[in-house]
Amino acid sequence: MVSISSPASGQITRLVAGHLGPEGVRRAVSDPFAYGLGPLLDQCLPGRSRLVVPHLLRSKYKPGRKLSAYYTLDAGQDCPAPRHLAVTWSMVPADLGGTLPLEREAESRGLMGPFTRLVAASPDGCLTLVIAPIDPAFPRLVRLYEPGYVTSTAASLAGRPAAGGREVHPQVHTEVQTIRYRPGQRHVLRVVTADTAGEAGESSPASGASFVKAYRDGTGARAVAVAAVLDTVLSASAPGVRPARPIGYVEADQAAWWAAEDGEPLWRQLTDPRAPGLLRRIGRALRVVHDAGPVPADAARPGAAPAYPPMPPLPTYDASAELAVTARAAEHIQGLLPEVGARIREVIGRIGDGLAARRAEPATLTHGDLKCDNLLANNGELRLLDLDRAAIAEPALDLGKFVADLSWWCASLDVDDRPAISAFLDGYGPCDRVRQARAHDLAVLFQLKLAARRIPVHHPEWADHVVRAVQRAENSVAGGAR
Repeated sequence: MVSISSPASGQITRLVAGHLGPEGVRRAVSDPFAYGLGPLLDQCLPGRSRLVVPHLLRSKYKPGRKLSAYYTLDAGQDCPAPRHLAVTWSMVPADLGGTLPLEREAESRGLMGPFTRLVAASPDGCLTLVIAPIDPAFPRLVRLYEPGYVTSTAASLAGRPAAGGREVHPQVHTEVQTIRYRPGQRHVLRVVTADTAGEAGESSPASGASFVKAYRDGTGARAVAVAAVLDTVLSASAPGVRPARPIGYVEADQAAWWAAEDGEPLWRQLTDPRAPGLLRRIGRALRVVHDAGPVPADAARPGAAPAYPPMPPLPTYDASAELAVTARAAEHIQGLLPEVGARIREVIGRIGDGLAARRAEPATLTHGDLKCDNLLANNGELRLLDLDRAAIAEPALDLGKFVADLSWWCASLDVDDRPAISAFLDGYGPCDRVRQARAHDLAVLFQLKLAARRIPVHHPEWADHVVRAVQRAENSVAGGAR
C-alpha cells in the first residue's frame, strides 16, 4: 500500500459528515479527481492517470462514517477489459493491512498490468483506492481472477481435473470478467471459456460460461444446497420454473459456481402480452415452496428415502429484522434530508405497529430475495436466481417483496402495476387474510427500502425522487389503515 497526498482532511470530514449536503456527495462521486483520486491513481498508473475517465457504477453513503464509490476504468490497449475499482472517503483511517502480499500474488499471477500498484491511500488513511482483484477481506479473490486457476477448477468440478492447479488446458481459452466488485462485501465473476477442438475432435474439460460468487462465509454452500431442494420441490408441482443450476461449491475458495442461463430479467417482459402468464407461473411456484414447509433434512418417514436432498440449517428471518434493515438502508436519507428522514421513521413505526397487531404465520422455506432481477424468462420458462438469502421465514416476506418490486418496475416502465400484481397473486392462490394483511404492510416497507437503495445519491434529482417515494409509502400506509 502506498500513501500519497490527498485533499485536506477537513474537506473529507465535511463531506462524510454530510455538511456538503447531497450536492457535495454527488460532486465527489461524479468527479472523484476533484476529491483526491488523481494522486492515488497516479501512483497506480504512472503518467496515464489523467488520460483515463472512471465510469461511475454505484455509490453508497453512510452518514458520519464513509462514502464509497465504485467505478470501471478503461486503461487502454494494455488492459483489454475495463478494470473495476473502489474509492472510499472515510471519517477514520481504513484498515488495508495485508494488501502488499495480495499485490505480490496478483503480480505473480500476471494480473497487475497495466498498473504498477493496486492499492493506494492518503497519508491519513481516510481516502483509499483499491483495484480489482485486491480485497483484504477476500484474500482468495486474487486467484479467482487467474484464467489458469479457474480453468483447472472448472475441470475439477466437471470431474476431469487438470494436471496442475494452475495449468491451462491447451484447448481452452479462458476469460474472467468482473460482474460485481464490492471490497469487503461480495464479488461476482463471469468465466467464459472458448473451446477449440483437439486432434481427436474432443471437447475441452470446461466450455461455455459460468458465474462464480465469492463469499466471506458458508452462504455459497447453503445456496447450492437450496437449489437442489427447490429443484425437487418445484419439478412436480410448478412446471416451467426451476432454480439456477449449480455447478458446485469450492470450499477452499468459499465460492459457488453456477451455470449461465439463457433469458432476460423478468422486468424486461412486463410490457409483453405474455407477462401475466409468467407472473401466474411464478406465483404458483412460490406457493409450492411456501406450502412445502421448512423442509428439514429428515422430512421423510422413518425408513423411507429422504423427501428432499440434504440441506444445511438455514438462517431464520422475521419482520422485525426487516424493519431494522430498512431503517439502516435509509440512514443516508436521514443524514442528508432530515425532515424526510423523520417521515421515513414515522412510516416504519406505523408499519411496525401494524405488523405487531397481527401475529406472523409459522415460518417456512422462503426465497428471501424474490424480485424481477432474480428471475430469468426464456420462452415461457423461468429460472430462479440468487438463492443466497434463502431463509426460514414467514411467507408474507416473499409476497411483500415481490409485490413491491413489481410496483417499482411498472412505475419505471410507465405501466399500470395492478394487472401484474393481480396475475401474480392469482397464481399464488387464496391464502389466510393475516398473510395478505402482513404482505401489504411489508410491501410498503420494501417500497421504502427500494427507494433508499435503488435511487443513487449521485442522481441529480435524487431528493425529488426520494420525496415522491416516501409520499407513496405514506399514502399506502394510510390506505391500509382505512
